[in-house]
Amino acid sequence: MSKLSDELINVLIVDDEPLIRMDLKEMLLESLVYNVIGEAKDGEEAIKYLQESEPDIIFMDIRMPNLDGISAAKAIQENASKRIPIIMLTAYSQTDLVEQAGEAGVFAYLTKPLRKPDLVPAIEISLARAVEFQKLQSELDKLNEKITTRKLVERAKGLLMDRFGISEPVAYRRLQKEAMDKRMNLKEMSEIVLQTLTTP
Repeated sequence: MSKLSDELINVLIVDDEPLIRMDLKEMLLESLVYNVIGEAKDGEEAIKYLQESEPDIIFMDIRMPNLDGISAAKAIQENASKRIPIIMLTAYSQTDLVEQAGEAGVFAYLTKPLRKPDLVPAIEISLARAVEFQKLQSELDKLNEKITTRKLVERAKGLLMDRFGISEPVAYRRLQKEAMDKRMNLKEMSEIVLQTLTTP
C-alpha cells in the first residue's frame, strides 16, 4: 500500500445517491484504516473539493448529473499534483464504459450494489497501482531529462566546434570545465553557451 500501516487512508466519495454515499461511508469506517474526508454529489463538486484537499483515493459513480464520473476522473487526473487512485462505481457493466474509465485514469471498477468484501481488495490494488505509476512516471521524467540534456550538450559542442575550430573532445572538455568553474551542471552550461553564441 502507498501509506504506512499506522496512517489513515483518506477517502473521497462521489455519488449522486445519498444512500450509496452513506452505505459506502459506513462500510469504510467500520475499518480503522479508512477516513472519509469528504463527499460530493457530482463530478463538479468533486473537482472543487480537489482544489482544496487531495485524498489518497476516490470512489466515484460513473453516471451523475452535471458532470459524469469519467469526465470528472479525467479532469482530476489532469489537474492533481499526483496520480490519485480512482475506483469507479456503477450499476452498469458495459465494456465501452470500462474502456472509457480506464482511458480516464481509473484504477479499479466496482459494480453496485457494493459489497464490503470487494472494497479492501479494490483499494489495495488501486493504491499499489498508484505507487507503481509514480515510479514509472519518475523514471520517465529522469529519462526525458537525460535526453534533453544530451541534445543541449550536443548542440553546444557543435557551436563551440564551429566557432573556435576545435575538435569534439576539446569542446566537451571546455563545457565540463566551464560548468565546474561556474558550479553549474552541463545542461545549464550548454544553455548559456547556446544563448551566448546564437545571440546576434
